[in-house]
Amino acid sequence: MDQRELSARSKAAARKRMQEAGFYETTVFVHERTREAMDAAIARGQFKTRREAMEHAIASAFRAEEHATPR
Repeated sequence: MDQRELSARSKAAARKRMQEAGFYETTVFVHERTREAMDAAIARGQFKTRREAMEHAIASAFRAEEHATPR
């Protein structure tokens, strides 16, 4: 088994574990300024990775919606 095949299997296993934990994969395009802001937050130690920063931002937006007063 070559390195690429090993890497592909490892990524597939990681995806499967995340799905089993209730996570869903999605692709999002972000503006360069947004990416720079995420990288600055990572550099400050607020997040470890871009994935963590994006997950926090998305979850925060929808958790805020859950707690909003119904109209």
